Formats: sequence, C-alpha cells, structure tokens
Amino acid sequence: MLPAHPRRLPHSSGALELSLRPFGPEGLDVFLRLERPAPPGAPAESDDYHTIGQFYAAIEEGLRRLCDELGERRVFTGDPSRQVHTDHFRNTNGLLLPVVDLASALTAQQEIVDQGEGHGRSEVWDGDREAHHPDRAEVAHFYRFQELKAGRRYQRGDTPNSGPTGEAIRLDWDGVRPMRPNPRITDHPPGSAIRAAQEEFNHTYCALLHLLELAFNGNPKMLAVATGTMYGLKAQAEALMRMPDGEGTTAGPTFEYVAPEHRGWSTGDH
Repeated sequence: MLPAHPRRLPHSSGALELSLRPFGPEGLDVFLRLERPAPPGAPAESDDYHTIGQFYAAIEEGLRRLCDELGERRVFTGDPSRQVHTDHFRNTNGLLLPVVDLASALTAQQEIVDQGEGHGRSEVWDGDREAHHPDRAEVAHFYRFQELKAGRRYQRGDTPNSGPTGEAIRLDWDGVRPMRPNPRITDHPPGSAIRAAQEEFNHTYCALLHLLELAFNGNPKMLAVATGTMYGLKAQAEALMRMPDGEGTTAGPTFEYVAPEHRGWSTGDH
C-alpha cells in the first residue's frame, strides 16, 4: 500500500521516479514532470498514462460510460449529507462541492485539473485568486513550479508560451536543509533519537490517512481534524530535518506505513 521510496508513479508509464529529497533542481524537475499538462489531443489513458491529465480524462470517460450504461441514479446513490463541502473546510480558494451526480463529479474533477494544469489547460492561471494576495490571480501548480525554475513570477498577460516575465524570485539555495535522500527507519538503530522521531512521524502520518478516510467516507466533520493533523505532521518533518545524522546530512521523514494494531488507537475511533 505504501511502497518505499524511491518508487515509480503508480499506474503511470513508469518514466517518472518519485523520491523523498531536499528541495533543489532535481526535485523541482520531478514536480514539473508530475504536473505537466497533457498535450492537445492526447488520448485518455487509464493505465500506463503519460500525464496526470490523461489519467483524469480516462476517469471522465469511465464516469460517462457508467452513467450511459446504468443510469445516473444507479451510479450516484449515496446520502448527500455524507459529502464534504465548503462548510467543512473554508481554508481554500478552490471549489469544494458535494458530488451528487455526473455534472458535479465532472465539475469537481475539472477543478483539480485546472489547479494543476491551468484553466482550460490553456492558461497559466487556475481561475481562482491567491489566498493571501486577493489582488492576484492564482497560478496553476505546473506554472508555479516553472516560476521557481525560471526565478521569475508570471504576471498579467503572460501565457504558457511566453513563460514568466514578472518580478524576479530569489531562492536561498543555501537555506535548504541537507536531508538524506529517501530516508528509512532502518537507517538508524532502535532507540536512537532519530528513529524515535521518525516512528512518531509515521504514527501521525497514518493517523492523518485514517482521519481523511473517515472524512471522505461519511464523517465530513473530520476533515477539519485532519487539516490540523497536517500542520502537526509538518512540524514533525521540520524537526527531523534539523537533526544531524552524522554523515553531513540531516534526518528526514520516511512516510512508512504503521499497521492499525501498532498505532495505539482503533481504526473505528472517530
């Protein structure tokens, strides 16, 4: 369920390897490849996909086909009160709408695509406003990574072809903590401070996965709890990356699976 890093992107063509690594040119390139927009006219690909966008196109095809074959009412049968919506999570500029029929399912999926690849896959903007700068349009994920690589922001009038032409971005490469790439629990002996911190991180990580499962399986109020847990996870990761591991690098989070019976709480806890 959670294979170790490095690993291939699941169900993709296998061309992209995912690693846990410090911020830098190599990591930035992985994110650019991960968020790369699908080429115009690219076919839907449900497996061995070349871009995430082609995978989403395959999901859309599948939803439409199911509704044609079975009818919408037999596909979307859930209780709408169990759906997550904006009343459960307001810390976003994007849409967070309940999925109750084909139209809302496709709208929700398009929101995801727009946030990653740009509105309509033809703009650098995702259609929303920046959360902390409402006077600015929000840049889609792929183009945000392009800004970092180019060292310059996108501004009004820029396009995917023009690239970013706005104000310069300064990156403090010396400020990046030298985390050991692809850290694992087994890198350090039982009882060591680093291993204990990594184990604690993994417990929090799996608790987060559990909370998200609860939230999206009928208990939407748990989304707020999951969000708070995310911030706790961030603090634990930052603490690990301040711990020297004795080899010129620092420790880091391992994102390893902890079985429910070893977490100290029940999977039925709400």
